Amino acid sequence: MSANSSTHDFSGAFRFCFIAGAVEGASGVVLGALASHLPDHMFAIPNGRSVLHSGVDILMWHAIALCALSLGARFLVPRLARLACLTMLAGTLLFCVSVTLFALFDLKLGTLSVARIAPYGGTLLILAWLLAALSGLRRRSA
Repeated sequence: MSANSSTHDFSGAFRFCFIAGAVEGASGVVLGALASHLPDHMFAIPNGRSVLHSGVDILMWHAIALCALSLGARFLVPRLARLACLTMLAGTLLFCVSVTLFALFDLKLGTLSVARIAPYGGTLLILAWLLAALSGLRRRSA
């Protein structure tokens, strides 16, 4: 790799997060189709279609953001951008998987609804966006 700061080694965590974001995008399309076309009785909760659509919205926006953040990491502080990507991936998975399982199956973990995991994912998503912002504010070291 040259010493040119515009050269970006697209490997490791950034490649992984880009691929994960692309898979999230594909999953979002599938889940969006399910949310739109499943009969009402297939949802485990009364407002399941709406809940699933909300989860799909978050999934799709963060799939795009994860791909963009991975590709744009060369313009950011690498360590913070990497942390933002991984945090965004974890938050998206926690939020969207729990919302999907709740809408389609009303899944329980013991006596608690799996939907109680979603706020942890949402918190990680907020943190990921703040890390992304911080990675752009700080001067990239040479």
